[in-house]
Amino acid sequence: MRLARLSFVPVLGLLPLLGLGCSGAEPPTPRGAYKMNFADPGIDCSQPGHIATLGNVTDIQKVQLVTDGEDGATVECSVSGSGTFSVSAVAKNPADLSEIQVKIDAISPAATQDAPATGDISFSSAKTAEQTFYSDKATPCKFWFEGKQGVDAGKIWVGFECPAMLNEGEICQMRLGVLAFDSCGG
Repeated sequence: MRLARLSFVPVLGLLPLLGLGCSGAEPPTPRGAYKMNFADPGIDCSQPGHIATLGNVTDIQKVQLVTDGEDGATVECSVSGSGTFSVSAVAKNPADLSEIQVKIDAISPAATQDAPATGDISFSSAKTAEQTFYSDKATPCKFWFEGKQGVDAGKIWVGFECPAMLNEGEICQMRLGVLAFDSCGG
């Protein structure tokens, strides 16, 4: 009996130390920004052309990325991989009721406007009467990098356009938009 008690005591003595390994630093809060030119290309789009933004980002500089929760904004994102990256992001701006959802299955840092990656976007805003427009699967959105833009684990800054954004028979477009997300989980 004495041996059993002695072997049990060292284990009890280690329990407080084992608890130290369970706590970790909180993951960083996602941040994002977008600028989109929702366009009326002609007769098949009844929605007004307009610019929707969150934060302040252009194709040449990231001035202000908005943190999830800041001023009621929502930013959720995941950028994972190495060499080729998978991107999933959602951002909402309560000021203009705009929301964008982005899905890129595979994008490499070598993507250019002439050789872009493809993916999907859905978009709505107050100017679309909060109707959601979806990129056409037959002509998906194009994503590319130029200048200082790029992608790495947890972050992306990319230009894009969508030749056809669809909603109940309407065909609109997104022209020369830009997205930036960072502090994204993998």
